[in-house]
Amino acid sequence: MMEMLLSLIVFLPMLFAMVMGLLRVSHAVLRIGAMLSALAVLALVFYATLHFDPHASGMQFVRHLPWIKNYGISYYLGLDAISLVILLMIAVLMPLLHLYMWHYEKRGYWYNMLLLQTGVTGAVLSLDLILFYLFWETMLLPIFIMIGRYGHGMNQFHAMKILLMTVLGSMAMLFSILYLGYEYYDLHGSWSFAYDRLATLHFDPKTSIWLAAGFLLAFAIKIPLIGFHTWMAPAYSSAPTPALVILSAVMAKLGAYGLWRFGYGVFGPTLSYYEPIIAVLAIIGLLYFAIHAIMENNLRRMFAYSSGSHLSLIALGIVLTNIYAWSGSLYFIATHALASGGIFLMIGLLYQRTGSVHISNLGGIASVAPRFAFLFAFFALCIAGLPGTGGFVGELLIIVGAFQQNLGIGLATATTMLAAMTFVFWMLQRTLFGPARTHTEHFADLNNKEMLMLAPIALLLVVTGIAPSLFAPLFEPQLQEMLHRLALSVGGAS
Repeated sequence: MMEMLLSLIVFLPMLFAMVMGLLRVSHAVLRIGAMLSALAVLALVFYATLHFDPHASGMQFVRHLPWIKNYGISYYLGLDAISLVILLMIAVLMPLLHLYMWHYEKRGYWYNMLLLQTGVTGAVLSLDLILFYLFWETMLLPIFIMIGRYGHGMNQFHAMKILLMTVLGSMAMLFSILYLGYEYYDLHGSWSFAYDRLATLHFDPKTSIWLAAGFLLAFAIKIPLIGFHTWMAPAYSSAPTPALVILSAVMAKLGAYGLWRFGYGVFGPTLSYYEPIIAVLAIIGLLYFAIHAIMENNLRRMFAYSSGSHLSLIALGIVLTNIYAWSGSLYFIATHALASGGIFLMIGLLYQRTGSVHISNLGGIASVAPRFAFLFAFFALCIAGLPGTGGFVGELLIIVGAFQQNLGIGLATATTMLAAMTFVFWMLQRTLFGPARTHTEHFADLNNKEMLMLAPIALLLVVTGIAPSLFAPLFEPQLQEMLHRLALSVGGAS
């Protein structure tokens, strides 16, 4: 069971999709099968969590088999604290997304979501760089189809834009991966793309900087950092709600994951060259995106910019390389995914009821739909860092880590909470209160199915907020060890 655990988590959704596609099952069977596969994956991830040893060094549940032996490409999966937290986040969100899609009649949604789940979980668990690249690209195709086929407005143009930008980053990363494999062959006489073997290679500083740049370009586009973000707001405004939740809650976080896993994992000492650059871009980004969020009238674009600001905060926390900032970044990756997933699901419900996501068309919702108003305000305030929720814990840890690094950086990061509170309260006042408008005078409150979908997210945000000590022991020992190894490698390189 343990040997197959990670493989089942990765491939179960895709196998369900293939079987249901070959059998040409009815829509009802398809959606029930998709839900069962998501629940099965969730159960397997909980099983892995229960058997995960946070004090053990390195990867656990490792599955390492030769795949294309002549070229050193292997089927290599493993799990550590960072990947476990992100895996939990994905596994919790997927059944709730399927619940949101329950009335969707188009079969393409379901097949694409199943394939997407395999892509994102495969990327998180892959320890062979070619395998990682394949899963990284597998994520892109379903998102491209879902935005291009089922999106709104200039959806096809925006789908092509995200495709081209992501492929540009992927090509740069592939070049670096192939060069690393070639260098390993040149040194050892055999090929390998295993993450831990490539991490033993040493290059002259100039070569290492260029190789790391290939990876960082791909991750910067995915996060997205300022300057690499032009796909973000258009894609968020055009994407159907399920794709929007995946983009914001999951795929953007994989850029941060890649920075951690392969940036520091393979190029540890070299990352010190890029840390000031990433930190400056992140600080500019978190302020720039926050200002744009304050100015937006479209809720999708508002929370797209809000996500950009908070993702910049996560990237900043990662390059600060102290335990507060790293713990906060990992915590914030999971809790921001939950909060942004919740708010984008509610914006999707709001669009279904009113046909609009423009604040100027809304108002008075709290007087006719109190349950909707309460949860909408709750998720929006979670994103802004409401005390007592998981988002607050993550942000606070990053800010403490920033102050430990530098007073100026600490003050800059602290302004994100203030800016977020500003635009969230302004938005809530205009959306939920005041007189009802034409679009909202017959606004229906949340039904039981919608409450069943949203309540677990809200509950998790509260639990992660009031009891972070339940979760921190799961990842802090391994983060401490990684920081120790990084300090040794930087010291050895200097």
